[in-house]
Amino acid sequence: MLYLTDKEIPYYKTGFWTQRWNHCEGCKPVSVQGISFDKPPPPLPKPPKEQSAQQKEVIKVPPFDIQEIPDAMRLEGMPIAAKLMKRWFAGVLNYAPTDDDLAAEINQNGKPYPPSMYDTTTIKMDWVLRFKRAEEKYLKLLSNQIYGNKAIDVLRDILTPYRDAISPFDTWSVCRNSMSILHRHFQFQFASVGSSLSQKIDDFIESQFQRNGVPDDLTGALGSFNFYAAPADVKLEYIKGEAVVSSVSVYIKDSYDFTDKPGSVSQYLGHWSSKGVIVVPYNGLVGQLNVPSLYLPYPVARGDMRVKGNIYYPVHNSDFRQWAIKHQRGGDFIIFSDRKRCRLRTPIRIKL
Repeated sequence: MLYLTDKEIPYYKTGFWTQRWNHCEGCKPVSVQGISFDKPPPPLPKPPKEQSAQQKEVIKVPPFDIQEIPDAMRLEGMPIAAKLMKRWFAGVLNYAPTDDDLAAEINQNGKPYPPSMYDTTTIKMDWVLRFKRAEEKYLKLLSNQIYGNKAIDVLRDILTPYRDAISPFDTWSVCRNSMSILHRHFQFQFASVGSSLSQKIDDFIESQFQRNGVPDDLTGALGSFNFYAAPADVKLEYIKGEAVVSSVSVYIKDSYDFTDKPGSVSQYLGHWSSKGVIVVPYNGLVGQLNVPSLYLPYPVARGDMRVKGNIYYPVHNSDFRQWAIKHQRGGDFIIFSDRKRCRLRTPIRIKL
């Protein structure tokens, strides 16, 4: 007997005219072989027809490497900026982990920057002063800022140890012709170029109208930087108890690095391709506001994206740091310009 029981059990079945499940009675459990697997499978389906060439086409975007940026800088008329960046890529791994380390010029190994990480030949004062915004700050430094009360107080502290000097002296000789020593021991005043938010906005507006939004060579090379002043020729007048500074040395010191402040949006350096650079105002504005949640680091295309150079990629400080970690190369370095010796129409007189 194949029936396991004579008792009927209920089941549900759809009706012929409706798709509703109906309650039914009358099925019985039976003891038979389970579902069969003996029937051969159906024939394989025919392969799909070949897609048209248009459907098969995959857009290939030519790559853009970060080391192509110096060549793009040259195309944009920024040869000095390109030279400095090429130097950075070619250098040994060297960076300051914190702002304090950067100020002290201490690298990731806890050691002072090696001599090779100081550039004293690339930046010339005459070149920098061709740029109007730099010239204005330079002239203000010489005509006003070096005579301020705070500057005089700093200068007094610097020169007091030399109050017993018998003859006039030249600080450059005292420092053994070393820019690092001169800066460390004698700089007493500075003027910032391009460091405030208003100055950055002015620079951007100027570049929009005069250079179609492209940063100039000074921005590419130094970004925000300072002019520094140090006494050059000093004479002691014992009867009056005064030191007289008749000339000063003005120079630039800057750090060529890609260091960001912790927790801030990495500094935006423009959208770059092999054809040059463009500036996306939204990215720059968010970078200034320092609101990471608003920032969208997206590439932008100009024209056919299959053509090399038509896609511009956002570049930030952090991209250079990632490259340095990956390749164990890339050397942050200190820039000193040459000195511009300026004789003062009104000497600075300091009571010692």
